[in-house]
Amino acid sequence: MNNSNAVSVLYTKLVETGAVIEDHGQLNAISALDNLYNQIISKTYFKNIFSNKNIMGVYIYGRVGRGKSYLMDLFYKLVQNKRCMRLHQHDFMKSIYEYMKQGRLSNHKNSLKVAVEKLTKEINILCIDEFEVLDVADAMILERIYQILQKKNIKVVLTSNSSPANLYKNGLQRERFISFISLVEKYFDIREVSDGKDYRIKNSKPIGIHEFQDFYYLPGNTKLHEKLFNILRDGKQIKSIDLEYNQRKMRIDKIANRVSIFSFNQLCGTNLSNIDYYQIANVSDWVMIIDIPELTTKDRNQAKRFQILLDILYDKKIGLTLSSNIKPENIYIEGDGFKEFRRTISRIYEMTNKEWLDKINNKGFKKLLSL
Repeated sequence: MNNSNAVSVLYTKLVETGAVIEDHGQLNAISALDNLYNQIISKTYFKNIFSNKNIMGVYIYGRVGRGKSYLMDLFYKLVQNKRCMRLHQHDFMKSIYEYMKQGRLSNHKNSLKVAVEKLTKEINILCIDEFEVLDVADAMILERIYQILQKKNIKVVLTSNSSPANLYKNGLQRERFISFISLVEKYFDIREVSDGKDYRIKNSKPIGIHEFQDFYYLPGNTKLHEKLFNILRDGKQIKSIDLEYNQRKMRIDKIANRVSIFSFNQLCGTNLSNIDYYQIANVSDWVMIIDIPELTTKDRNQAKRFQILLDILYDKKIGLTLSSNIKPENIYIEGDGFKEFRRTISRIYEMTNKEWLDKINNKGFKKLLSL
């Protein structure tokens, strides 16, 4: 599509066909993506890669469920044949650390540069969804990563729930992170998707005795979990397995047909990390979590782990069942990071609705549930 307003044109077509509802809060971001697309396809682009008129990329932020990832998907659809990579921030950083480890083992003096160059060797455009900074180790290297991307003239699209100025707020050694914020503010076109409808929350239904959403049981009910587990395992043998990665070990006590079941405390009450959650996602197509409690200000670490876990399951398109005695919006209402937790609430609503079955990787589950 050789149209300088290609993203707008595609969006308008989808609105006209009824595939999406026009949302004026998204138009500002679409305009920025149009400009970046035009810059990428311009015949003079490669002659002017050092021009001040050329931005490094687009940074789209706004509240959860406002369609930021969807807008990125529209852009990606138009540029995916132009050496483009799209991935989640967790996956991006995980790959960086893995390549850094390889670089150190090979005695490279600058393992970070080696990592970025290996990861981006085949691309000109990088799309990173759900950009956030929660870890001090990430915070300390992001500026150097993006300086390398800039020198390689790789165009970047980021989506985030936070404005650049609010990234890593109250984080350890944040003063050393400010220079990264300055880089984003200087070289990115920053656009907000203004407040409006949360597209992840479907129309509410009457609350049943044991069922709030299709796969969110309220109040918590062990029998319903067992019934669903037996349907999804499809007669396969129940077993326990041990997972090991980089000398980290964990055990899944109950798994069958790639359906695993845990208590909330097993997953979030112990010192697990995103690495452990990735290992769970690698062996599971459906995860069931029981006994989700109400979290208080002292439970910040549990809330953070739950947020990271849901991000990974969402990005990997894993089926999800939860049970609790409280509604999702009341799980964590006060404490450090409670504002960021709103995305987790939104994802719970989306992932425990039966429409999520159309998005998960294992389509066989929908047939087993006769939905």
